[in-house]
Parts: sequence; structure tokens; C-alpha cells
Amino acid sequence: MAAHPKMENDAVSATHFWLIRHGETRWNAERRLQGWRDIELNEVGRAQAKIVARYLASDRFTARVDVILSSDLSRARDTARQTAEHFSLPVQIDKGLRERSFGIYEGHDWTTLLGSSSATLNLRDPRQEVEDGESLLQFQDRIISAFEDLAQRHVRKNVLVFTHGGVIDMVWRKATRTPLEAPRPEPILNASVNQFAIGEDRVWRLTDWGRADHLEPESAQERLMSLPAR
Repeated sequence: MAAHPKMENDAVSATHFWLIRHGETRWNAERRLQGWRDIELNEVGRAQAKIVARYLASDRFTARVDVILSSDLSRARDTARQTAEHFSLPVQIDKGLRERSFGIYEGHDWTTLLGSSSATLNLRDPRQEVEDGESLLQFQDRIISAFEDLAQRHVRKNVLVFTHGGVIDMVWRKATRTPLEAPRPEPILNASVNQFAIGEDRVWRLTDWGRADHLEPESAQERLMSLPAR
């Protein structure tokens, strides 16, 4: 069936984003809240960064890339640099793409703070104030503003964004109109690739989500060892 002309025009005039979550860190593996703490990639994360870079450089990824952006935190920035080498583009650093700030709770086991039945506070409560950090509502507002500004600055461009799980979650909720209180059905995996667009009408639309087949079926380290050298 032929596409509706308006849908084709919307696709052409939109800014298209590919969101890549950074590779794994030691704190990811230990289930500790990272937030704005600058935790570097661990060995698995460095392998994941190489794998996602090879995927984006392969025939399986056919989009033209115009811009590469990254959070200023090293776990995202170092993941981005692997890909930037192939596209011969600079990595533009944007502090607005940082993970949510968890303030005084950074470094704590997230299972005790993010809505478990034994939690003494609930960081998934949108209005829960966070000492020296951001409430979920404040975080959501920051991320929506950041991407709408990027869409205005890069109209009709294809933009790779290397960022964090919380940021990707906020995009998914905005595009699907899912409330902050609602559970998300699927995890956001390290080094996964997610695609959405913001049209000139400022409507957010998911295009592809949760792509992680480049990481399967082996572990990141096993897959990396099996790839031919470049």
C-alpha cells in the first residue's frame, strides 16, 4: 500500500535520532546508581562499544549519518568515539544528554531505591525530591527540552546520540505517551540502538526500538573475538 503523502512529507522534514546506550560499567554490573558520577566502561563495556561501532559501520546500518552527539560523561563519550572514527565526524559533547542526577544516592544499590517494596523512598515517584539531584519530573523536562532543541538545530538531519538508559526511557515515554509511573515492559540494554523522530509539528514518533541483535547470541566479549580485524 502506498504511503500517504503527508506521512512521506513528515518523514522528510523530521529530525531522525538513533539513541545508543553506552556500554557496560562496573557500577552497571553491581547495580549501583551512577547518575552524574563519571564511571568508565569496564572490559565488557569496551567490547560492546566496539561491537556497536562495527554494526553502525556495516551494511546492516544504511542511514546517512550527519551528526554524532554524546553526553559528556566518559561512559557515553568513549562509546561514541568508536563509531565516530568510521564516519569521520567529530563527537559533539552535550551536557544536556546526561543521565538523571541522583544526588546523594549515587553509588547506592538501585534495587533499594527504585520502587522496591522495602524502599524507604521511591525515586520512581515523579515528585520525589532528591537532595542535590533531580526529581523524575525535572529530569523529564530537561530531556524533552534537550531533544526539541536538537530537533530545531538539526532539521532533516540524521543524528546519532550516545547517552544513558534513563535518557532513552524518557524519550520512549514521551513518544509513546506512557506515564512516568507506568512500568516499562522491556529493559534498555547497554549498547542497544533505538530510533525515533521529531517532526516539524514537534510530534515524537518511534521508528525502531530496542535493537540488540548485534550483541547476540554470544556475550559481548565472545562476539568481539569472533569478528575479523579491521
